[in-house]
Amino acid sequence: MCRLLEPDDALLIPCLDLEVRLLAAELGSHDRILAPSKAALDLVCKPPLDAAERLGIQVAEHETDTSWPAIDRFVRRSPHGVWVKGQYYDAHRAYTARDVLALGDDVEQAWGGGWHLEAHVAGQEFSIAFCALNGRLLDAVFVTKASVTREGKTWAGEVAEVDERLHDRLADLVADAQWTGGGELELIRSWHGELTLMEINPRFPAWIHGASVCGANLPAALAAGRAANRDRRLAPGFTRVVQEIPVNPTLGITPFGWVADGLPRPPDKHPSGMSSLGQRRLLPPERPAVTEEPIRPPVATAARTGGFEKLLEPPGREATPRRHLLLPLFAEQFQALEQQVEGLGRVLLAHSVKTCPQPDVLREAARLGMVAEAISLAELAAADRLGLAAERAILNGPAKWWPAADRVRCWAFFADSVAELRRLRALLDDGFQLEAAVVGIRAAPVHVASRFGIPLHEPEVMVEAAELLGALARRLGATWGLHFHYAQSVLGAARWQRECAAALSAADPLADQLGQAPAVLDVGGGWHVDDMPYVRRSLEYVREHGPSAAREADPLMVLEPGKILTQPTAAVVTEVMVRRESRRSCDIVVDASEGDMPEAPHQPHPLARFDGSRWVPLCPGRDKILGRSCMEHDVLGRRLDLGDVREGDHLAFGMCGAYDTSMAYDFGCGGAPRELGQP
Repeated sequence: MCRLLEPDDALLIPCLDLEVRLLAAELGSHDRILAPSKAALDLVCKPPLDAAERLGIQVAEHETDTSWPAIDRFVRRSPHGVWVKGQYYDAHRAYTARDVLALGDDVEQAWGGGWHLEAHVAGQEFSIAFCALNGRLLDAVFVTKASVTREGKTWAGEVAEVDERLHDRLADLVADAQWTGGGELELIRSWHGELTLMEINPRFPAWIHGASVCGANLPAALAAGRAANRDRRLAPGFTRVVQEIPVNPTLGITPFGWVADGLPRPPDKHPSGMSSLGQRRLLPPERPAVTEEPIRPPVATAARTGGFEKLLEPPGREATPRRHLLLPLFAEQFQALEQQVEGLGRVLLAHSVKTCPQPDVLREAARLGMVAEAISLAELAAADRLGLAAERAILNGPAKWWPAADRVRCWAFFADSVAELRRLRALLDDGFQLEAAVVGIRAAPVHVASRFGIPLHEPEVMVEAAELLGALARRLGATWGLHFHYAQSVLGAARWQRECAAALSAADPLADQLGQAPAVLDVGGGWHVDDMPYVRRSLEYVREHGPSAAREADPLMVLEPGKILTQPTAAVVTEVMVRRESRRSCDIVVDASEGDMPEAPHQPHPLARFDGSRWVPLCPGRDKILGRSCMEHDVLGRRLDLGDVREGDHLAFGMCGAYDTSMAYDFGCGGAPRELGQP
């Protein structure tokens, strides 16, 4: 590079992210290289918190902790998805924690360095391209991205001058950084007009020639060291076009690389070969920018455990894997939930039997004054035997009348479809005996696809459902109710409360047709165990923005908390069978599998290791815990520090109640599953 820059008229303007950083690291300051220094690059690290503050612009919600629990929590609380952003380059949109983990690994392998998460910000994409020399801002131009490619590259844009206030702040920023070279601020303007700074790129954007043809030639200003005339007249915008041109016969054209399926490899967003440069690991991991606070060495923090390991006894001689019930945590969660609903009016807490049908858990639910919510007559009978009386129970689900019976007694039931209402009418005509104080229907979500519920937002369906519901209530001498259920853990609190309020709003037109207000509004369950602090505000939102009947008629509100109560109530203790080392990390194989913890591949579980005297929580890291089966997806733990774990050690997985208990199955044990219909 130094030899190339020896001629007097030679200048280099690097335009690849890694190239800029590599030159700064290797050559430092060079008067022929028009690019920012290492100190300047530290100012614009990702996420660009310091730069955004100086510019007076907000940044997107972000998460730099890439442990599985932190990722899971951040994704769940980002209703519009997240972006996985590399330390040096690249960004991928994701909607689930599993996708984030996979994309994060891809970014690390492709570019080196770390990565972080940003919440997606809805709005219009903008950019400000600028150039500066030795801290003096020479030119800047504002581009609204009118058209972008699938990879996010600008294809057409509107060009305008940067407003004076932002221009002055940008000038102060580049002066403080002693910036030399090009740069780009990537921005989002929300539909309310607020600007969010997404990142600062330390080089000209690929669309920079589009600005030059509109009258803002930033590369020329940088090469000449001459400030632009702010009174210039810019063309309103640019667009790219594709043009076919002849190839010089002596050069020819590179043939396509044909593959097995006969299709050529499509071009991608890296014709520069920068991804190959990234994989060479030429740059060390970037350090955080210097702030006013002294930088302390990173300390490994333990994953959230909920204190489950404090309730575990030392591992004995019992065979592993082994499940341990932790009933004190059930009671603790119940008390926390009672505090959340206190003062919200009449609220009934119903234990969802399917989430944890363990006899001890059902007895504890009965002791705490809960009622049962069952999805079958078999569940109803089991709950009744263990103290959750059938006459106080709720029946739900699409096949709640299975297995067949001549007589059923419950407090309330909610039909899942119009077809079920018709079938129930026919069963009663044939002699089926049913006692229920509340007859209800389940409303389908309005804005989310679901296989459950009646689409009451469709007028014709509303009319038929109201007629059948009213006739059934009169026949049984019952009041009526409305039920909504969609797992809050899938939607997150903000979307869940909106969907719940929208679906339950059908109670008002139903009340008009039936001539009476609903006696019960059931808001379902499926709450994530981390989201206890959101329960109260979400229920308040539903009361305020849902049907007027929720405020005026004071119906009983039913909450089926399910896994928010039962998830912490069990732990699985397992033994390490094999430790496998690799260059970057290690994996261990344990004697548990996804059959023992069906939810393990899909959500994080806190872990603890028995160190010979006590259970010690494991810290985040790069390692994985693999189940004993030969299934590719049998991965029980990710992004953990397993440096101290050895073969023969005992590990304990927390948060193994709920579906990790009720859906557990024998697998890889040499036994055949039971025949359907057999005990």
